[in-house]
Amino acid sequence: MITMPQVSIARELWRFGEQELARRAMALTADEAADIGERAGALHHSGTAARVWPNGPSGVTPAVLLAAIEFLEGEMRPASRVRRLPEKGLPAEMRLTEEERWDAMKPVADVEMARRHGDRRRDDPHR
Repeated sequence: MITMPQVSIARELWRFGEQELARRAMALTADEAADIGERAGALHHSGTAARVWPNGPSGVTPAVLLAAIEFLEGEMRPASRVRRLPEKGLPAEMRLTEEERWDAMKPVADVEMARRHGDRRRDDPHR
């Protein structure tokens, strides 16, 4: 499992040349972002991401991009670029502070927690 909020998925898509998909990713629900994170984790840990995109970026980024593209287009493929575009070129709605990005992660993390522990945690006022 790789936990990333919608805006972080969108930022990575944009920076790797997938501007239209990035706009669509901004509208993802927390559940959909969690689905992408779950798939990305499986792609990363199985080695599939490295096999599908052998010359891609390092770390978990290829897995996140492959999972997001698969979710949004219905088929997995590498992103248009191998290297990131500069962050300064991001659209205004994707330019968030680090604190704002951490805040955006909470709903996705809540969905993941509910999935691991059952929906009872969503209704628990003491969590």
